[in-house]
Amino acid sequence: MNWLIYLAEANAYLVIFYLVYSLLLAKDTHYQLSRAYLLLSSLVAFVLPLVQLNFLKPTIYVYAAQSYELEPTQTPIWQNMLFYGYLTGVCVVLALFILKLIQIKRLTQSNTRINKTDHHIIRLHESNTGFSFFNYLFIGSGVADEPLIIRHELIHIRQKHSADVVFTELLKAVNWFNPVVYLLQDSIRTVHEYIADEQTAQSTDNTLTYASFLIDNAYGQGGPAITHSFFNHNLLKKRIIMLDKKRSGNLARLKYLVAVPLCAALLTESTLGFSKSYGIIGIGTQEVKVDTAKKTSVKDARQVPPPPSLQKRPGKRLPPPPPAPPVKSGEQVVKIDPGAPRPDISKVKFPPPVVTKDVSPKSPRKASDQVKFPPPVVKKDISPKSPRKASDQVKFPRPPRTLPPPPPPAPPVKSGEPELRIETHDPQPVKSDNQITKVETRAPRQIRSEGQVIRVETRSPRTIKSDKTDIRIDEPVKQQ
Repeated sequence: MNWLIYLAEANAYLVIFYLVYSLLLAKDTHYQLSRAYLLLSSLVAFVLPLVQLNFLKPTIYVYAAQSYELEPTQTPIWQNMLFYGYLTGVCVVLALFILKLIQIKRLTQSNTRINKTDHHIIRLHESNTGFSFFNYLFIGSGVADEPLIIRHELIHIRQKHSADVVFTELLKAVNWFNPVVYLLQDSIRTVHEYIADEQTAQSTDNTLTYASFLIDNAYGQGGPAITHSFFNHNLLKKRIIMLDKKRSGNLARLKYLVAVPLCAALLTESTLGFSKSYGIIGIGTQEVKVDTAKKTSVKDARQVPPPPSLQKRPGKRLPPPPPAPPVKSGEQVVKIDPGAPRPDISKVKFPPPVVTKDVSPKSPRKASDQVKFPPPVVKKDISPKSPRKASDQVKFPRPPRTLPPPPPPAPPVKSGEPELRIETHDPQPVKSDNQITKVETRAPRQIRSEGQVIRVETRSPRTIKSDKTDIRIDEPVKQQ
């Protein structure tokens, strides 16, 4: 935001300087002073915003117990868009200026060149133009009175008028949005022609003859825009009028001194009227009063931040803080050192309450003060008691009880039933008159016949046979 304020302030001063020139100095014949005024005022307009008269600023009061901190603010989007739009305009104007320089460079390379002591003459074939740019003088082969035109253009070369043109082109690139800059550029080019016409007419000893030559060659071909062309149709009328005008006296030079009080007034306005942070050149010193030993009570030690309106305006000067209230007698006073760490005042301690005995005589409470409530009314329930219906009772289903099934009883062993005992390590068929109910095999093993087969425990595959069924149990043999 500071760059925008600086640019606006500088262009405002530039407009004021040019208005003074148009109203007071434009009709004078002191062309060299007019040239100096236009160039210097353009520079001063951009220097004044950077200068501040510190002795004119109000006194700053600084207290050790008070400090203000501004919160950082983010740049709005419209400021960024404005900045990029401004840069786009600068780039466009500079690009056009570079194209004009390239055009002149091509003319110097594609035509005949004659080197002189302080300049170079470029012969343009089949052309009736004459113009100059720095040390290059371009002259056409079809112009009339070539020595007179060369004499006129040499004045532009020796007085470095092209440097003024380049300066105004750069000024136009920076302030392309200001229409006064374009008027300023035309005024400087007009003053250049006045100076060259005045000195050329003096060398011919006949101003009327030179004016007649300008009129006869009014339709000559002009040169590029950044050069000083002898055949300038837009300035022809003004040039002839200024040749015939009476010269201004020496007292008219005093009018140029108006720039001194004008600069002082603008500098004062820049110091007092603009609150800015880009004032890098200070003249004098600003009075600052620092009160580090000011007495401050404990209850006033809490620092109060500035209001939000001041926090959101970092470019505005903060007003001086109000003075501290006077200290009452008997009140505790502390001195705050600005370099010492701040005490922790986030917790506020209050003194314990003072309890005093009530010595006032106790008066009996009046009967009117006592609130009496009526006794409760109890009524007998005379409604007939009706038996509760079965539908009103909520019955919950009982969860089913699951009991584990009882183990089957072992069949009794019949007396006289044969028992077989086999002691062997090889699988073999087992036969019995009754159906096998349980087989337990070990080595040595015992086999009992108790009815239907229920369980077999074995370590090697074998075949168990009975009268009713054959059962084969195969299990893998352990690897040896």
